[in-house]
Amino acid sequence: MDKSGALAEKMEKEQLILAAAQKRFGLFGIEKTSMREIADDLNISKASLYYYYPDKESLYRAVVEKEQSEFLGNMQERMESSTDADKLLREYAISRLSYFRTLLNLSRLRLQHYSDLKPVLQDIMIAFRKKEQEIIVTIIQKGIDDGIFFYNDAEEAASMFLDLLKGLRITLLNERISLILDQNEFDIFLEKTKNVTEIFIRGLKYHDLK
Repeated sequence: MDKSGALAEKMEKEQLILAAAQKRFGLFGIEKTSMREIADDLNISKASLYYYYPDKESLYRAVVEKEQSEFLGNMQERMESSTDADKLLREYAISRLSYFRTLLNLSRLRLQHYSDLKPVLQDIMIAFRKKEQEIIVTIIQKGIDDGIFFYNDAEEAASMFLDLLKGLRITLLNERISLILDQNEFDIFLEKTKNVTEIFIRGLKYHDLK
C-alpha cells in the first residue's frame, strides 16, 4: 500500500473510532466509559485503540474537536444560505446552546471533577472562541453593511455577544452538582438565551448606541 492509501486508511479508522467514542460518551459520559468498551464496540484490540489515542482524555479531546468542527461547519453553511443578519444571530445563539448541551452530555461529569478535565481542553477551547468570534464578526459586519445594525465596531460587538452567552452558561452551571441538563432545564435556558439575544439585536439596531 502506498503512503496516500495508508494515510486514507488511518484517517478512516480514526473517524470510526471517534464515532464510536462519541456515541459512548454521549450515552454514559467520560467517567463511565472505558477504552476497553470502545475497543469492543469496534471489534478491535485495546492495543490498536491506544495506537491511535494514547489515553481516554486524548480521545475525548478529539471527540470535542469533532463536535466543534461539525458545529462551525453547520454555521458556515447557514451563513451561506441566509442573508438576514438578525436571523443568523438568533440561529447562532440557539445552535450554540444545543452544542453546549452536547458537550455537557459527552462529559456527564460531576462539577467538582470538571476542573480536572479543563487542562486537556484549554487550548482547543481558546481556538474555538477565536473561530466563533470570526463568525459573529462576519454576521454583525453584514448587518452593518446592510444598514440593519448601527454599532460600528463589529469586533467589539461580537466579543460582547459571546461574553453574554458565556455569562448565561456560567450562571446555569454555578450551583449545579453535575453537568447534565434535563429537558425542562434546557427549555428554560433556551428561553433565556432567546431573550438575551433579542435584547442584544435591538441594541445593535439603536442608532445612537455607538
